[in-house]
Amino acid sequence: MKILITEPQDYSKKAVEMYKSHGDVVLGGEPDAETGVIAIRLKHKIDKSWMDKMPNLKIIASPTTGLNHIDIAEAEKRGIKLITLRGHTDFLDKITSTAEETLGLILALVRKIPQAHEHVKGGGWNRDAFRGYQLAGQTLGILGLGRLGRMVARYAKSMDMKVVAADPGITGEEMSKQGVTKVSHEELFKNSDILSLHVMLTDNTKNLVKEGDLKLMKPSALLVNTARAEIMEKGALEKALREKWIAGAAVDVMWDEEGSGAHLAKSELWDMAKSGQHNLIIVPHIGGATYDAMQITEEFIADLVKKELTK
Repeated sequence: MKILITEPQDYSKKAVEMYKSHGDVVLGGEPDAETGVIAIRLKHKIDKSWMDKMPNLKIIASPTTGLNHIDIAEAEKRGIKLITLRGHTDFLDKITSTAEETLGLILALVRKIPQAHEHVKGGGWNRDAFRGYQLAGQTLGILGLGRLGRMVARYAKSMDMKVVAADPGITGEEMSKQGVTKVSHEELFKNSDILSLHVMLTDNTKNLVKEGDLKLMKPSALLVNTARAEIMEKGALEKALREKWIAGAAVDVMWDEEGSGAHLAKSELWDMAKSGQHNLIIVPHIGGATYDAMQITEEFIADLVKKELTK
């Protein structure tokens, strides 16, 4: 059986050896009829066209919790097993990369760090042009107090921020044990100085954040999205920035992402970032892209594949 690793650069050597014990490992090759397992990252969308090339595919292995790069319905129709990080809570509690990135993006927004860096590269030294504010005393709002939301809340509290959250699946009593105040969806948008999105993308959460929600925010408020772009109504963030409903945003995710970056040419948000007229940071879905997290998760997924193949 052929085991195809689609993005072999810096792939865990231990994971590769684990795969080799169950088949012929191909690093970066093309999918074909011999492919029984495909181990992916985020560069490719594994849709019907990919699956058509792999009629004998048994397993799609993805070291992610977000799965919008896989046509799940098509995989289920074909009886293909999905092996992912979703649901492996105890293991995921050790993976802090995306939560740490969220804090970094918050600081970059509040202190205008990217703009200040560009200013100095151009020969400037005007500190007054980049005044920000302290995080201490500010209200961080979290939409979705799951694993990553809890981590970000903990980091924020260590910086003396007030933390509020909206999550219908968690009671106020549970939140208070974590030092978080439960608020309604509307209150979250109205009262947050910084709003961070940590909702898993599902059919129920797609377009959860609407244009009207952003209009409720303070004109001085900032928004950070390291979850998935599709939890926000398409075009809502662009309008919020253009109409100055909010003061800035940082995103690690975009609508219709393609590993090649081809989606950028169709993105108004990218055009806005290039113009430099908005306090806007876009990074290329790097939340989980740390050497240690990727190694650990690839090995964890390889072990799950091994167990599935030896059933």
